[in-house]
Amino acid sequence: MKITPSIRSNIFINAHPIGCQEFVKRQIDEVMTFADFKGPKNVLIIGGSSGYGLASRIALAFKGNANTINISFESPPKGKRSGTAGWWNNVFFQAYAKETKNLHKDFIGDAFSTGMQNEVIDYLKTNNIVIDLVIYSLAAGARKDEKTGETIRSHIKTIGGASEGKTIDVAKRRVEPLIVDDATPEEISETIFVMGGSGWKSWIEALHHANIIAQGAKTISYTYIGGPTTEKIYRKGTLGKAKEDLEKTAKDLHRLLAEKYQGEALISSSKAVVTKASVFIPQMPIYVSCLYDVMMRSQLHESIVKHKYRLYKDMVYGLNRVTDDEGRIRVDHYEMQEDVQKETVAMMFSLSDEALFKLNGTDTFFKEFYQIHGFAFDTIDYDKDVDFEQLSKYSLD
Repeated sequence: MKITPSIRSNIFINAHPIGCQEFVKRQIDEVMTFADFKGPKNVLIIGGSSGYGLASRIALAFKGNANTINISFESPPKGKRSGTAGWWNNVFFQAYAKETKNLHKDFIGDAFSTGMQNEVIDYLKTNNIVIDLVIYSLAAGARKDEKTGETIRSHIKTIGGASEGKTIDVAKRRVEPLIVDDATPEEISETIFVMGGSGWKSWIEALHHANIIAQGAKTISYTYIGGPTTEKIYRKGTLGKAKEDLEKTAKDLHRLLAEKYQGEALISSSKAVVTKASVFIPQMPIYVSCLYDVMMRSQLHESIVKHKYRLYKDMVYGLNRVTDDEGRIRVDHYEMQEDVQKETVAMMFSLSDEALFKLNGTDTFFKEFYQIHGFAFDTIDYDKDVDFEQLSKYSLD
């Protein structure tokens, strides 16, 4: 079956398995050029099939010599459906990770659910595994409320007035206006429920009660702070309220881990990257394109896997931790340099649409948006049929 990109309203509804294999392989090939470091032994990653969760898994597995257990909500191929990119990322991570000789396990399902917690905990107990790092990197748009049975959805909205900006139509390759409405109090609460810290707290408490947290254990979750151009929709909108809740949860979890395990709970502010949600945040695609261009010219740009490798080697398990007044690890400090921000913002508001699309940064934005779904790799013949029978030799079991 030939697979070509299928995009509806800036959402990819398919993925290319061979492209996902290349996506994973390139991250592993890159990280293998870095030095080994002493990190955690057993890592539980909640949301490790894509983005920063996957990059963290690769860095810790291949350079930190860690065992990894991942939980992600993904769909396998079925009929004419290609399966999700995250499904194939998991499959090919497993294939390449065999060379580490360590344990790597995937659980597919709802990471918010008590049933999934019980399944994972049973597995850990059966195999005498105690966890010394929990990464909470869950990017979900909805969560089922187990008390009511209702599915609650998050909202990318402003607070205190609508916001009008621009986005990039990925399929048509043009700049489009994007208006984000003002959130209701209910929508704010719903976003906090889905994207805040309660899911993270539930996992740590469940592991604690099951007595499978190691002495000295750490847990970490990722946030984003960014600059003034995305502040109204991000830090001061519904997403920001969820991140505030996440950061407050880190302080609560830190007290538990410090008292019971001499451990710590951390928040790390990551750099801006291309994600599936990027195009739905006003100004974000323009910001990322200009930022990439500035950082590449300044030789400050990092790949997603290098970014997470540096976080764990230098800041979580090393002695070069960069923090702010709130105690957050600021691995985004290159992005937030005054000169980088000044030049990025100036470009955003001075370039014509035509000039924007000529930037290397914009070209990189497009390429990465396609590549996270397995497309736009110059080493792959996309006219060739994908042989799902041949791919069936790969398994998550």
